[in-house]
Amino acid sequence: MVDDKLIKIVQSTFSIYGLVLSRTLSISVARQLSQLNEDEQENWLTGVVERVLSQNLKTPHVEIDHVRLAITDFMRSDVLKETETKLNVIDAYDIPKIIYDLKKKKFVLQKVATNLYSDVTQKTILFKDRFETILYRLLRHELFVSRKLGEKNQSRIKLTPIESLFNENGLIMEGSIVLVSGTYTSGVLYVKEIGFPPPESSDNSRADFGDANTFGGPHPTSLKLSEKLKVYEESNQNGMIIFLSDLWLDNSAVLCKFKIMLDGLMDIPPIAFVICGDFLSFPENEFSPAAMKEGFKKLADLIVQYPTIKESSKFIFVPGPCDLGAPKILPRRSLSKYVVEDVQKVIPEAVFATNPCRIQYCTKEIVVYREDILIKMCRNTLRFPSGEESKVPNHFAKSIICQAHLVPLTLTASPVYWTHDYALRLHPTPDLIVVADKYEPYSTVYSNCHVINPGSFPNNKFSFKTYVPSANIIEDCEIPSPQLGLDISQFLILEA
Repeated sequence: MVDDKLIKIVQSTFSIYGLVLSRTLSISVARQLSQLNEDEQENWLTGVVERVLSQNLKTPHVEIDHVRLAITDFMRSDVLKETETKLNVIDAYDIPKIIYDLKKKKFVLQKVATNLYSDVTQKTILFKDRFETILYRLLRHELFVSRKLGEKNQSRIKLTPIESLFNENGLIMEGSIVLVSGTYTSGVLYVKEIGFPPPESSDNSRADFGDANTFGGPHPTSLKLSEKLKVYEESNQNGMIIFLSDLWLDNSAVLCKFKIMLDGLMDIPPIAFVICGDFLSFPENEFSPAAMKEGFKKLADLIVQYPTIKESSKFIFVPGPCDLGAPKILPRRSLSKYVVEDVQKVIPEAVFATNPCRIQYCTKEIVVYREDILIKMCRNTLRFPSGEESKVPNHFAKSIICQAHLVPLTLTASPVYWTHDYALRLHPTPDLIVVADKYEPYSTVYSNCHVINPGSFPNNKFSFKTYVPSANIIEDCEIPSPQLGLDISQFLILEA
């Protein structure tokens, strides 16, 4: 016979979390609880309830299968689930779309089928969605949230939609969304100040979604909340992810430098190499397919010479703007199977991703984008900050994070598949954004998000970037020219 006190404890605990348990199921759970020591009961019951919640039930009514799965999961708390991956590469077309639900008054997730050639209405929806993402983030910012009854805080700012001014706002940068401060008199808007929408912290953005997976990947809940992965991440203090761009496979000097890198990392294999295109040193022509295929064959032959790296490190390839394959429209498809088949045959951990793509490593969320975008954005800026050339990367980082979009430009400046523009959004803000650009290498931080450019590997003294997830730091690296009398493995220099 189960103690009625335990049954009431079970029912009240589930009730606190908004869950409803039948009398019969409550007795069953209480029976399991009675087998534990009194000091273990609270922890066990809370753990089971949390795992029931993680199943994202459609109704508050809990069934026996839900409880059975939760208990099994709790008892195996030190074992990762099949979808609870340490490292996962997420293609742009597998990312969930985030939209604002007016009825629920919050952001929600939406599944979108792949459709590269949608009807023309999607072109309008694209910019509507970009605008609403910024608008509804803005409306819950402390400066713009509506005043409560009786509140006398004068620091709040009231937003007036441009439609209510009966005038077109031609002051914003093409493709971007800005805040304008001024006065509206006699049909004319007199602007005093123009600024970006404030960024929203990742924690605030996630408040709408609970434990739902907003980043993409096979796991149903956000892996940023996984305690098991957090423990593994922190324990792997030497784990690092290498980022480099323009690995020209037709250039023997570039492959030689990459070999030097592999020599230096042979005893400490990285978590992953994220290698961005372009993969040829010359523009696309009739010789490109054969040259790229031969180049990847050479790269595969090189990597297999390092068994520890081949078996331990993931190789992630992101196509560049001049690489073969899909049209120059974002998101861009992965490289052709024809040119990469030699790599896939001998390197099981090779992944050929879309551009952009996402990488989840334990609890860290990383966005990778290969495009010469910084110069393009500067070219389309209506007013460039004078005398601040050295701060261009800082302005760029602020722009994409405040706009919550990798490419806040017009479709003329940067073509996008209308239906899949959401795959370029940065909401919630990730931990790291890698924008591989021909611009000089840089590392900056804005709104607690690292934004880095590894630079062109052959054009910037064979430089690259290293990310250490456990410490959340970026290291600037380069491979110097060889000197006589020195061991080749000494040529890898890491500078924090």
